[in-house]
Order: sequence, then C-alpha cells, then structure tokens
Amino acid sequence: MPARFFPLNQPATLGLVKKVPQPDPHTTQRLRVVAGEPNMRPGARLVVIHGANLGKTVELIDKPVTIGRAPVCSMQIEHRSVSRLHCEVWPEGERFFVRDLGSTNSTMINDGPIELSELKDGDQIKIGEIVIKFLRRESLEDRYLQAMVELATVDSLTQLPNRRVWREALETEVSRAAQGVPLALAFVDLDHFKRINDELGHLAGDEVLKAVAQEIRQTVRVGQVAGRLGGEEFAVLLPNMPLASAVRFAETLRAGVEGLRVSLATGVRRITTSVGVVQWQPGMQTSADFMRAADAELFRAKAEGRNKVCYPGSSAMLAEQTDPKPRS
Repeated sequence: MPARFFPLNQPATLGLVKKVPQPDPHTTQRLRVVAGEPNMRPGARLVVIHGANLGKTVELIDKPVTIGRAPVCSMQIEHRSVSRLHCEVWPEGERFFVRDLGSTNSTMINDGPIELSELKDGDQIKIGEIVIKFLRRESLEDRYLQAMVELATVDSLTQLPNRRVWREALETEVSRAAQGVPLALAFVDLDHFKRINDELGHLAGDEVLKAVAQEIRQTVRVGQVAGRLGGEEFAVLLPNMPLASAVRFAETLRAGVEGLRVSLATGVRRITTSVGVVQWQPGMQTSADFMRAADAELFRAKAEGRNKVCYPGSSAMLAEQTDPKPRS
C-alpha cells in the first residue's frame, strides 16, 4: 500500500455548516504520514535497469527464478556476457537470496562478487554487462521504477509494447525458432488511415488507433506478443503456432477490427485492416528476413483490395477455388 497523507487539524462539521478558513498559500502545510498496511502484498520484483532487455520485469513470489541466456531460464537475458545459467534468486519466507551458478563473469551484488547472498530492497545484481534491480513490491522506489519502465516500454497512445520492446521479443522468439520451435508473425496495417488523419484530424486518428489496439489486446492470448511498430502498423508474434493456426488468428483479428464502429465527432466510422502472415522457415537467417516476408504478404493484401489476410500460397489457393475450368 502506498503511504497516505492527511492534513492535521481538519475541523469536524458535526452536522453544522462551518466556514473553513483557506490555508495561506505561502505557508507549508503540515502532513501526517500513515504507514503502509501490515498486510501489504508479499513478494518482490527483478527489473533490468541497464543493458539488453531494458525494463524486463519478473515477479518474485514463491518460486525460484533462474537468470541466464538459455531459453529454459525464467528470466532469459540474451547477451554474450551472460552465462547460459548465470544465477538463481529464490524466496525463503519473507527473505530473498541469490546464488551464482558457476557463471563465467560471476554474479555481483552492488559491485561485489558473491556466491550466495541475501538480497535487500534496492540491491543491484550485475550479471556480465546487465544490471538488474531487486525491489520489494510496493516500496516507494518500486512504484517509481515501474512508472519509469512503463514510460520506456509501453506506447502511451495504444498501451501496447513499443517498437523497441517488441523487437527484443522478436529476437528472443527467432532464436528459439532457429532451434525448431514453430513461430508465426502477423503484420497488421489499417486501411486508408491517412485519409482519416487528413479529413478528420490527428485526434480522430488517435481514437481509431486506440480502438484497434484494444481489439488486438482482446484477441491475443498468453505467450503472444503484440506491439505497435509505428503509425498505423502493428505486429503480433505467435510462438508455437503453425501457419494454419496463425491465419485463423489473423482472420479473427481482421473480422474483429471490421466489426468496430468508432464514434468520432463527425459520426460513427467503420475501420478495416490488412494482415500479412508468415511462418519462420529454415532458410531464414535473421529477424529481418522474417519481417521482410511478413511485410511482403501485407503489401500483397493491400494490392489485392485490402481488408483481407494474405499468407504464402493464399493467392494460389484462391485461384484454385475460383478456377472456372472443369476438373478432370
């Protein structure tokens, strides 16, 4: 619970209407601080405050958290200075401890190397070139840092992860896809959005973006990562999903956006979107290859009339379905 502040010497009314003198604006008002409640939520957080994955946060409640470069780690930090299994943090009652797991570059607490140490609120855990802050949940510093993390990682208009955070998630998922884990990607772009901005103004455009972002948030499931890439373009990472399932997801999202009716100053506006969907292929080398493939399908959706989902082979399937020639 955050600390609460109450002015001293507030007059009691007791049913009488009494004129309360206005405080002198040049005089400092006295405040009484009420301490946090004894049943404050238990637990703590680990927040990356420097280096790769800036802003990444993991909750510490009742389970150990392994930190390292390996995909099996509960807090994966993909950086060459971090060992595959670098260190582990775990709770014992209301106390928290950290131990090094034989890492190459050691685990440091406030610049001192450790093998095993108890963590105190505000401690900095350094693993390679990455600095992670340990914070008791709901402490003043925790609340401040959470606000700063939100500013650095969340798109303020749509409340989706911003481009930088989404790209970091993309790199993480691509590294897993390169090891054989299925991964699909959907690029989503609003149709004729520039027309809305030009005709109705940017405030109207903002309302449309917020409505579409809300539809995206309602459509994505746990483990899927949506983000705003910029302007009217969004992207969704779909881990552990084959292409057919990703296309169904994209079609659900497209239909959901088409069903939106956004109330603007000039009346209710209908919105549509075009979506390009691809799956990671063994021949791809980098995340840039993956994004270019999704962008190509998105471009094709625009070229073929908009308000549709395109994916590799979709045009051939459509041609086969509409082919007037008799089949043998």
